[in-house]
Amino acid sequence: MKDIARPLLLGHLSIWPPFVSAPMAGYTDGVFREILREFGCPYCCTEMVSAKGFLLGGDNTLEILEHSPSDRPLAVQLFGEDPEIIARAAAKIQELEYKFDVIDVNMGCPARKITSQGAGGALLKDIPRAQAIVRALKGVSALPVSAKIRLGWDDPGRAVEFAEALYDAGLDLLVVHGRTVSQGYSGRSDWDTISEIARNLPIPVIGNGDVLSPEEALFRLKSSGCSGIMIGRGLLGNPFFFTGLTRFLESGERPPAPSFDEKMSVAAEHFRRAIKRYGERRGLLEMRKHLAFYFKGFRGASRLRELVNREDSPERVLEILEKGWRDAL
Repeated sequence: MKDIARPLLLGHLSIWPPFVSAPMAGYTDGVFREILREFGCPYCCTEMVSAKGFLLGGDNTLEILEHSPSDRPLAVQLFGEDPEIIARAAAKIQELEYKFDVIDVNMGCPARKITSQGAGGALLKDIPRAQAIVRALKGVSALPVSAKIRLGWDDPGRAVEFAEALYDAGLDLLVVHGRTVSQGYSGRSDWDTISEIARNLPIPVIGNGDVLSPEEALFRLKSSGCSGIMIGRGLLGNPFFFTGLTRFLESGERPPAPSFDEKMSVAAEHFRRAIKRYGERRGLLEMRKHLAFYFKGFRGASRLRELVNREDSPERVLEILEKGWRDAL
């Protein structure tokens, strides 16, 4: 089935398969991205980084930017409302020892603490400012510039107009999440409007929203006219998504779901790496949210969540993940 999907072309990059990981604040850190890479994810994006915070040396932005050499190709996602500040941040980031392949701008985040600054999804209400950000980035970087948007603030009626305006400003790739800002994460993703945007733009468009299985990913690629598909929540606790997707592309056969034993093995490895990177206390806290997704859908999941959330000992949590989970089911 490889002839059904073509590589996603972006600047010097040829991304195959054309299915990529979404940036998810609090989840897609360097540890999780390394695991996704090992399961076949061909392209990732950092968690969003405040351009202003980076320039001021705050918000732990350097930690967000840190990544291993194997975590490439990688986009760095910036957010902010001031074109000059975003451009200065992008220029400074390119001087770091950590190298990136794409500069991405968040123009869709619905979180109030972001939109109240005029950033994220608030940019959907200000086409001239959004264009100015793209132009400023193109002026300071030879890297491709992408943007992740939603369909509008509260109405998708001007989604195509906004997308075309970004293209006119020089954008190289557009990622479209099929909800408006006001929807948050409620309702269903509007793939008809995503398809309309893809038909009207001569640059690659990546569709995003409610893709939870390899079959759904391939269906959306074939039916939407998009050059690629971005997967978000479907990856949480499930890096197996990409091995299943590759198998489905190659054979056309529905990939078997990973067993609970397989999931716990990967969860334990994820846990060990988080402890190594963040230290025992923080690593333990960071992993609780991930472990809830690894447990999801299995009998005894609530019992396991209760067990690991009660534990303050990383050694004990690791014991539960490696063998103690059998006693809890």
